[in-house]
Amino acid sequence: MMLDEIQEGMPVLYIPRHAQGKRTHPDCQRGMVTGKTATHALVRYGMDRYSNPTLPVFLVPDAAGA
Repeated sequence: MMLDEIQEGMPVLYIPRHAQGKRTHPDCQRGMVTGKTATHALVRYGMDRYSNPTLPVFLVPDAAGA
């Protein structure tokens, strides 16, 4: 995903590189975009109280989270 495609409030799925694009990999995480910087999307995962900077290349839209 490109940074300009990401919008605040968008449900996303984080897919780590070692998951090789598999959405069902146990290390994938669902989250919600809370903002963005010049290079990263700020994503709050699960019940985490803080947003984590995440490179957009590891994010895909999450229809299940909508």
